[in-house]
Amino acid sequence: MCCVLSAFCTKKNTGVSALRLGFLQNDLHHLPAFVALEKGFFKDEGLEVKVAGVFKAGPEEMSAFGAHELDIGYVGQAPATAAVLNGVADIKFIAQVNLEGSSIVVGTESACENFAALAGKTVAMPGHATMQDFLLRKALAKNNIKINEVQTIVLKPPEMLQALNLKNIDAFIAWEPYPSQAVKSNAGRIILSSGEILENHPCCVLIASASLCAKSPETIKKIQSVHRRACDYIASNRNEAVAIGSKYTGMDNKTISLAVTRIKYRSELDRQKGAEFVDFLKELQYVKAKNLDKKANDLYEHAGN
Repeated sequence: MCCVLSAFCTKKNTGVSALRLGFLQNDLHHLPAFVALEKGFFKDEGLEVKVAGVFKAGPEEMSAFGAHELDIGYVGQAPATAAVLNGVADIKFIAQVNLEGSSIVVGTESACENFAALAGKTVAMPGHATMQDFLLRKALAKNNIKINEVQTIVLKPPEMLQALNLKNIDAFIAWEPYPSQAVKSNAGRIILSSGEILENHPCCVLIASASLCAKSPETIKKIQSVHRRACDYIASNRNEAVAIGSKYTGMDNKTISLAVTRIKYRSELDRQKGAEFVDFLKELQYVKAKNLDKKANDLYEHAGN
């Protein structure tokens, strides 16, 4: 399920500005947010942050942004792009969060030894217009399988492992740590990683409300600094980062240790690769607004790189 951070300042009774933060449930792609919260990096920049929403999938989080219930959040680049182009939310990308970090999982006893064997099978994904939807369709195309040759259903990642155990689905595609959880519990095995589908593909992003970007560019710079610091911390303090990931996801250290090896934490945005998502969304008519290319390009106005 791949992530974006969006931010807007609100005044509390104390007169202190607070940033309302959202991210996805148990999504290890959002480890930089967990690290920044746990280590006090926001406070070091003079920013007050409160967790105002934890969501099961990106489209849910973007709806919350559209309702002005969040100010900052981590979310997948694909649903964030779709939300902006469809007029659901008004946000800007301010940093990348990660590359890769999703996998396609089948049951341990499944006869499917490779992705091509999923033809005729039922595959769960977190939602339409998500990063995992994009990746699944990429994998199908690479294996010359038509989308109607597999049955796709939408399940939230926390529900996927149980559905696999009950044999209600044959496979799922999800963000980490859910694939690693399936492996560590001997309930599933990975047959294809997202890096094998599309190497170094961008996944989640850090976004900020367009309002905050316009009103307080200095706050945006501070949030970007916090995020870069958190990414650097993960690279230099892997064991502690794993412990923080375990705390925020509720999964054991061994699962998190395995999961982080499949994720590349990065802060630099890639406009060219981001354009692939726009083409994907247009091709499937997930977005239909006018001036799509200009609106997509405007997402990067405050990228800082």
